[in-house]
Amino acid sequence: MFQILKQLIEGVYLVTPDTQPKYPYSNSLYIDDDIPAIIDLGAGGNAFAEIDRQGVRMALISHSHFDHIHGDSFFPRARFYVGEEEVDTYNDEESYHRFHGYDLWSVMMPGIKRPGYGSVIPLPEDIPVSPGFRKISISGSFKDGDLIQLGRYTLTAIHLPGHTAGHYGFYIEKEGLLFSGDIDLTRAGPWYSNYSANVGDLIASVEKIREIDPDILVPSHRRVLTKNIDTDLDKYINILLFRHDKILQLLKQPMSIDELAAQRLVFPQQQNIYELFWEKMTVYNHLQHMLKEGLVMEADPGYFQKT
Repeated sequence: MFQILKQLIEGVYLVTPDTQPKYPYSNSLYIDDDIPAIIDLGAGGNAFAEIDRQGVRMALISHSHFDHIHGDSFFPRARFYVGEEEVDTYNDEESYHRFHGYDLWSVMMPGIKRPGYGSVIPLPEDIPVSPGFRKISISGSFKDGDLIQLGRYTLTAIHLPGHTAGHYGFYIEKEGLLFSGDIDLTRAGPWYSNYSANVGDLIASVEKIREIDPDILVPSHRRVLTKNIDTDLDKYINILLFRHDKILQLLKQPMSIDELAAQRLVFPQQQNIYELFWEKMTVYNHLQHMLKEGLVMEADPGYFQKT
């Protein structure tokens, strides 16, 4: 059994699911201040039962992924704030599909109808909604460097794109505590498998965290880190760099996205149709980065080769 509620500093609590914080769960941060606040909404109903849900007045969402937003109904008196880059994904279905890359599904997965993700991955009982577009009422947005005054604590919104375009962390500077969201330092490495993701931005965001040099790092899908943070950042981003180098080596001869995805650099043991789609989207994002950097060219339509 996992400890659901853990005080990190005075009045600031890690809220973690009563199992490992893996999808469809994520860690949340509860701040008991003049304006009680929650950061991210993915810890699940069992975990959120441990805090004063009715008392929460502000919810800050790191990015628009299901495992960070499904618990909005647990906080009926909260006002919801999101990164300015992703506001439309909460109220416009077309923007939501483009954000995830689902408008590329027919290109990446020809002849295969996209199933609802909730039918592919069963959800635990304490998650109240299924994946897919649904409108969430947003009260406002934040941008990089915005200060969010809660009372005793002031949070700084830190734009950390790459995982998604509007992915944010939140920093309590005087305590050296950074909530890093899905720059989560898991052993599987970075996830950047949707249309909103960007390889170059993700590399830069990891460097940004390194420059901040937090004393306490709170990731979404791993334990809190207080030691060897810089080493773990290296291990994490080196997985992306390994994939980058491997793709470049393979592109000594022309290859398609399908052929590169068959290498299974991200999901070596694919378990469902979405993991195949995300594999292809990861390759797509690497290629977009390499094209921008002039490292590869499109030798023939749909075939890429190292320059």
